[in-house]
Amino acid sequence: MRLTNLALGLTLALGLAACKGEDDTSADSAGPDDSEATDDSTADDSGTEQSLYEQLGGETAIRAVVAEMVKNIAADGRINWMFANADLPGLENQLHDQICAATGGGCTYSGADMKTAHAGMAITDAQFNALVEDLLTALDTLGVPYALDGSQPIDPLLLALVGMQGDIVEDADGSGVYFNQLGVYAGGDGHAAVSAVIDAMLGYVAADPRINSFFATTDLANLRALLIEQVCDATGGYCTYSGRDMKSAHAGLCIGADDFNALVDDLLKGLTTSACRTLRPELSPSTPCSRSWRA
Repeated sequence: MRLTNLALGLTLALGLAACKGEDDTSADSAGPDDSEATDDSTADDSGTEQSLYEQLGGETAIRAVVAEMVKNIAADGRINWMFANADLPGLENQLHDQICAATGGGCTYSGADMKTAHAGMAITDAQFNALVEDLLTALDTLGVPYALDGSQPIDPLLLALVGMQGDIVEDADGSGVYFNQLGVYAGGDGHAAVSAVIDAMLGYVAADPRINSFFATTDLANLRALLIEQVCDATGGYCTYSGRDMKSAHAGLCIGADDFNALVDDLLKGLTTSACRTLRPELSPSTPCSRSWRA
């Protein structure tokens, strides 16, 4: 599934590109050469050279950072929807192995390079920056020092991540696909914009005596998730709609033209009232939302 690929791709940006394994040819398309990371070795008190992996604290320290970062991502409304179907424990193991391989820890990473892993995802600068913020917050929480100037052991990893932004980001300003364009109404967050519209529409549907009987036994939370997923998928967002096609989903419900038009009415009311107020809180109550969607 594409969502799982993103989970194993977007966050794997931390791992410096394709890491040294049996086949070093993948490094050509992956960004910075792994040797730049693994060359950061130093001698311990006995004179033995330490790999960057060891300088960072080895498996225990790396796994702690990865776990904290994944926890932050899971709680980050800007990007957590991208990881809805991810195997988070498996993701943590993949991340550890990739970082371990990139920093001379002796592990092997066999995943795709960052450009290949993120092709077609339409990732924006805002989404990339959200991931970086979640990583830095993890470091702050664990008391791991960083300076982004090469003076701290973890700096090579962070600088490599920043340097790979060009391989990961495809739709920098959010203008490339319609889903991201919708983010103009929600601080650059297309998912937040779509969610606000769906929430507003469902609120009107629930209160609409013309059609609310159709939804009397519906799992509204699941319906909400499917509608957001469907709109995201249909508008070029990084989602895969997992529900049924419309003909199958509505077979036998005896829906008439008036019922359908009532649903459209509720959608339009949601667009021009509740959703607009949620996404444009700076508007005065007297300003008509229908004329003010664009800033």
